[in-house]
Amino acid sequence: MVRNLLIIIAATYLYGCVSTPNQPTNNTNLTPVGKGAYILCEGLRVNNNASLYRYSFTSKTILTAQDYYTAANPSLHLGDVANNFVKKGDTAFVAVTTSATVEIFCISTGKWINRITLPGNNRAAREIAIVNDTTGFITDFYTNSLTRFNPTTFQIVRDNIAVGYAPEGVIATDKYVFTANSGFGDYALEHPEIKAHNISVVDITTNTEIAVLPAGPDVQSLRLHPSKSKFYALYTHLPHYIRDDSLGGIIEYDAQTFQELKRWRMKIAKNFNLSLTGDTLLFLNNDGLYILPTEGDKQPELVAKSAVNEFWYGVTVCPYDGTVWVCNAKGYTTNGELLILDPTSKYQLQRKYPVGVNPNGVIFFDWNP
Repeated sequence: MVRNLLIIIAATYLYGCVSTPNQPTNNTNLTPVGKGAYILCEGLRVNNNASLYRYSFTSKTILTAQDYYTAANPSLHLGDVANNFVKKGDTAFVAVTTSATVEIFCISTGKWINRITLPGNNRAAREIAIVNDTTGFITDFYTNSLTRFNPTTFQIVRDNIAVGYAPEGVIATDKYVFTANSGFGDYALEHPEIKAHNISVVDITTNTEIAVLPAGPDVQSLRLHPSKSKFYALYTHLPHYIRDDSLGGIIEYDAQTFQELKRWRMKIAKNFNLSLTGDTLLFLNNDGLYILPTEGDKQPELVAKSAVNEFWYGVTVCPYDGTVWVCNAKGYTTNGELLILDPTSKYQLQRKYPVGVNPNGVIFFDWNP
């Protein structure tokens, strides 16, 4: 299933005075014009129940009560553990880890377009970064490598580009690709010989690793600053990791010189993100949602508490209204929720919607044919 543990959060703070949201319905219009969002739900490992939900800003509803992807493609399922997705124009790319595929669909219609299958056995498509019309990269969790592909032709260009152990998060500038080499977390404790808990830098021109940056235990997620001059890496809290830094935190790097610029240490879970301007980090841990200015010396501020025995699994900022969208995985085995928080009213819960099992991310779009 999911790499464990993210965020256990306390309910009354969020749920107290919220009106009942519009519930999902099987809308006959599956492709409304205007602003929208897709919510990716990874599902449960070996259950082949990854799903996709589509939100309309016009109606403020989720368009289908069940998986939108299957509604738009009746003969298809998204796959087994949809870990990450990105968009390029009107095309979305979904990394389906256990299926070892990248599923490609049209954002405006939801229709399946194509599939990239990682060749061979024991493959795991973890995350995706798109550089330009001809270049994209997929991290492979099991082969400790990157796969380079063409986002226009959907063809693999180069396979098995060597990076560190168990790469997860990936980002790219025009010149470099960066991978977060998690080392399967605690696994690296007993195997100090593996190259893990660091960040690989790959030159896009040569497809070779040119640098390895120290990070922290179980580094999983990377985020690129809007200026592309800096990037951020999240490493997690490992209670049994007695060497080095077991607390967890976020590191800021220069994206050109690869120098570490700043490090914040705090108990942290898997997911984090940047504000639209890049001046604030948003991250999740056992208490709830925190914000942290990227400049100055301010400490993290808890702005929204979560419910007991629930796990907040993803966070992003809506580019249209600045609301904060939190993916609530609940107990990891049942359907989750999308929570929309309003930062202009102290991050109060504005709306919530039921979605699929283990929601983990959101992409936004504006379709005006």
